[in-house]
Amino acid sequence: MFDLIIQNARIIDGSGAPAFEADIAVKDGVIAEIGTINQTAAETIDAGGRVAAPGFIDVHGHSDMFAFVDPDRASKLCQGITTEICGQCGLGPAPSPAHEILYQQYAGYLGSLGAPIYPQSKEFTSFGAYLDFMETMPLGINTAYFIPHGMVRLAVMGLSPEKPSATQLDQMKALVRDGMENGAFGLSSGLMYAPGIFSDEDELTALCQVVGEYGGIYTSHLRDQGKALLDSVAETIRIAKNANVRANISHNKASGKDNWGKVQEVIKLIHEADIPVMHDVYPYTAGSSSLLSTLPHYLQKMPPGEIIAYLSDTQNHTALKDAIFNPAPGFESPLYDCGYDGLMIFHAAVTADAVGKSIQQVAEELELEPFEAYLKLLIENQLSAGYIGFSMSETDVRTLMSDPLCMFGTDGLYVQGMPMTHPRAIGTFPRILGRYVREVDLISLEEAIRKMTSLPAEFYGLKGKGQLRVGMDADIVILDPDRIMDQGDYKQPLLPNAGIYRVIENGQVVLADDKALGGRFGKVLRAMPQGE
Repeated sequence: MFDLIIQNARIIDGSGAPAFEADIAVKDGVIAEIGTINQTAAETIDAGGRVAAPGFIDVHGHSDMFAFVDPDRASKLCQGITTEICGQCGLGPAPSPAHEILYQQYAGYLGSLGAPIYPQSKEFTSFGAYLDFMETMPLGINTAYFIPHGMVRLAVMGLSPEKPSATQLDQMKALVRDGMENGAFGLSSGLMYAPGIFSDEDELTALCQVVGEYGGIYTSHLRDQGKALLDSVAETIRIAKNANVRANISHNKASGKDNWGKVQEVIKLIHEADIPVMHDVYPYTAGSSSLLSTLPHYLQKMPPGEIIAYLSDTQNHTALKDAIFNPAPGFESPLYDCGYDGLMIFHAAVTADAVGKSIQQVAEELELEPFEAYLKLLIENQLSAGYIGFSMSETDVRTLMSDPLCMFGTDGLYVQGMPMTHPRAIGTFPRILGRYVREVDLISLEEAIRKMTSLPAEFYGLKGKGQLRVGMDADIVILDPDRIMDQGDYKQPLLPNAGIYRVIENGQVVLADDKALGGRFGKVLRAMPQGE
């Protein structure tokens, strides 16, 4: 007897092939049979002609930052996501510094980003120790991990802007090697954030060469997604080529109106690279990050207390304003790209009434100049504030989404109880299937599901994921293609999605009628070294 049978399904198997009608049988967490099934099962689901697809893969998520306080990850399951690739943008809980002074920098920096610091963090001085611990936790979704370059650098050098010495580089290589030997899928960088902003191409190439020994991938939040976008893409491809690794451009975009249209040249660079290069995107014209990241590089190298002291000194304001609105090469300035009315606060640790308002609106309410209001938000929240920035073109988003080498990710930061977030944390995958497949007809349903499943599974080497085939893991989404849609927006991002009938993870039903059931059947996924 089977554990589960799904009857009367319209199967889109993830390969890009046309849909076909069949039943699916599951046994011991694996797809056991596909076809006309007349046997019995402990549980039977009538799909009623709805689409059955492989569980969706979020190729760019940040659940690792919040897994200890929100292990259910219902916000992902409610999108049909059963697998997430974490450790993105060079940020994450591990490796943490063994040295107490550096650990305090680590804790202060993550705290300023709004990420909770866990008591266990001091134990995660190696990435292997971190993954071992995560395997003891019941998780709501499957999780795969990248080694965050920023944390590797911080563990060895703190927030120092200096080039690493030969000894320091060897220590960083050792941390990367440990991560790769213990199942990391590669190295991620966040070159807009400290301490990643201080790293040069030689450092990143040297670390990626270690990744290359294990057949891993380099994925990068580019140094600049605005004025220097094309140079930043070229840098990423060069690093990957010289290190003999595959590359991915994280949350691909052109930020700032002056740069709209450059994504066509980015796609050309990706397709003409003589190494495998992919990219991912979310289906929104606004990005989101920490307000701290809007400050120039010379400030980001300081500990949080020194940054606040600098911002509080009015003698520094003229120079600071000039640095932000006349950005130096390599500094992507969100305030310059979006303007005061284009940065909306979604998180503020202290000044909660600023949430949901633009900096311009905050300024008007406080009867301040906008630049003064911006500084006040940073200072009063002890840097722990986040923004949504409206900097992108809808035409660019559609151009990127329709590229055959483009995958999808949420880039979402959300845990249960947060009053506000970017709507991508809740609605990314239903939005793609509802708005861009059904309403806009940008891509076909089969192609969208391929981009959500087999395409990332093959590129990242996620064994058992990405297709509905006998022998594959029973991660399955049953959805209504005529109803599926996100319902949240930037003012009300927490509204539930519609149209996801069931989600099955590793053979267990974890969502019914758009509501997560609270089951934790996810697993830590570890990469297999090349050749094994």
